[in-house]
Amino acid sequence: MSRRSSGGRRFIDWDRPAAAGRRYTAFAATAALLATLGVSTLAHAGRDELKAAYKQAISEFSNFEMEAAQKTLDDAIKAGKADDPDDPDLAPLLALKAGIVYNATGDEAQVVLILKDAVEADYNVVLPVEVRSEELQASLTKARESATAPSEEVRHTPPEVTCGEPIVLKAAFSKIPEGGQAALFWRVKGAPEFTSVSLDAFGNAGVATIGADEYDKDIEYFFYAYDGDEKPTVHKGDEDNPLELATNCKDDTPVVEKPPEPPPAPTHPLARFWINIGLGTGFGIASGSAEQSYQQFNVNNYGYGEVACAISRWKAAGGDPNAITQQDVIDWYGATDPTLQQTIVMSYNDDTCSQRHAVKTGFALAPFHIAPEFGFRVHPKVVISVFARIQAVTATSVFRDDPNKNLNQSFMEDVRSDAPPGVKTGPGFTIAAGAKARYFLLSDEKKFRLFVGGMLGGGFARLRVPMGFKDDRNGNSIPDNQELPSVIGPSGECLPVWPYNNACSADSALALADQTIAAGVVANASSASQRVDTVRLGPLMVGGLFGFNYQIVKNFALFAELNVGGWFWDSSSLLFDVQLGPVITF
Repeated sequence: MSRRSSGGRRFIDWDRPAAAGRRYTAFAATAALLATLGVSTLAHAGRDELKAAYKQAISEFSNFEMEAAQKTLDDAIKAGKADDPDDPDLAPLLALKAGIVYNATGDEAQVVLILKDAVEADYNVVLPVEVRSEELQASLTKARESATAPSEEVRHTPPEVTCGEPIVLKAAFSKIPEGGQAALFWRVKGAPEFTSVSLDAFGNAGVATIGADEYDKDIEYFFYAYDGDEKPTVHKGDEDNPLELATNCKDDTPVVEKPPEPPPAPTHPLARFWINIGLGTGFGIASGSAEQSYQQFNVNNYGYGEVACAISRWKAAGGDPNAITQQDVIDWYGATDPTLQQTIVMSYNDDTCSQRHAVKTGFALAPFHIAPEFGFRVHPKVVISVFARIQAVTATSVFRDDPNKNLNQSFMEDVRSDAPPGVKTGPGFTIAAGAKARYFLLSDEKKFRLFVGGMLGGGFARLRVPMGFKDDRNGNSIPDNQELPSVIGPSGECLPVWPYNNACSADSALALADQTIAAGVVANASSASQRVDTVRLGPLMVGGLFGFNYQIVKNFALFAELNVGGWFWDSSSLLFDVQLGPVITF
């Protein structure tokens, strides 16, 4: 694989996997034919043959073919030494051979001797990851003790040049960092700018070729190595002090100045693993029924059934209401007439009494949630992840009678009070979880990447819904600011509203006392805020997402996204979540 710079020059990719594969295939076919004829395939080993032998030996080692792997390396090393016994390209093969011998025999002395050869070829040789171990690293350290470290961080011997022939420039670096690259910068002597070429690296050595048609007189050049963040690490020569190479060519043609050629653009491929910590808020369309508020009563819909519901709901203390008995009517409504008692008991309807208050369809908030997420890249542009949505339902305002008191205490302190204290209730954390798929747009050269995707999950979310009426602090299902002591009954009689059981009493003092309590509830409700309840969405969610990721440094990024989810079953709605936060990548 190759790419072109803005100046039109071809840059050689770091590993050139496609080209290497083709070379290896051709080399393997030739090897098979020559082996049949009894001829060594590596009588003379060029650089490509050494690299092909290295890959073949790793493949054989991975398949536990120890003898075959060692023979492949021995043949290549022997042929390579015949061409150049000091070639640093031999160092990776010798290091791999030491690892294979160690795995096969455990003979430390033999391994150290092999590693001494590797260190002689390249003092800074690195053990291949396929055989790397603490024991083998210790043997490499021992082998280095008998060698002398090179005085230069970049070693290079100028080649012999014949005008009209390609120039091969090779350099051995103290280290080419993992994820980094090495480059040659060169120009025809007298040209205004240097041209950059990525070196074809093997171990700590890199090679670049200048074509015969690219120079017509002496050249100037220098080498640089860069880490994964495009920062220079070591170099030999520089723009102000380049190396010079005589080519025995003469050209008096004036050099035409051209604009400087930019260095190769850095790439930022997606990381393998992702940890997102999203902080967010949401909004949606609320509909259906409130989660905590029972259907409220008023003067236009109050009768014997509402008396029964009020008593049943209060006794249920937030749970599901149940049918009441005549004794309940006697104890908590004070009805002495058996016919009235039976009428109220028979008026109880479980569906009506369990009904929650309807929510007016409209815009509602889901104020805050945390969304931790763990992802894995499955394609150069695709990341699959699992996530959780942990919502804190804030700013609700549902006040009611205290469900933790016994009935007598609750009746006297909360229900029969002109200023009922009430207690605030609300849902706890709301959790959903699922999976997301993101497809990243734009090229790998961009730190800022847009993405689109989809998600699927289960669990619940909640919308915060203003109910449009005051709280019901004494628990009789009438908003406090609408409290009334009595209504006109079905037959035109005076019907007390629970718990103002004496509001219709012939005893004016008793009637006045209950009417005063009801009036006090109304008066004390004037400063109270309106009730704010929740609507629960779920338990099924499916949707899409859109956002961006900005990779600040190698292992840290920031992201922001909009999730549009459809929630179904219990209560259906679209929920729009906006979230942002840090990303740890590795």
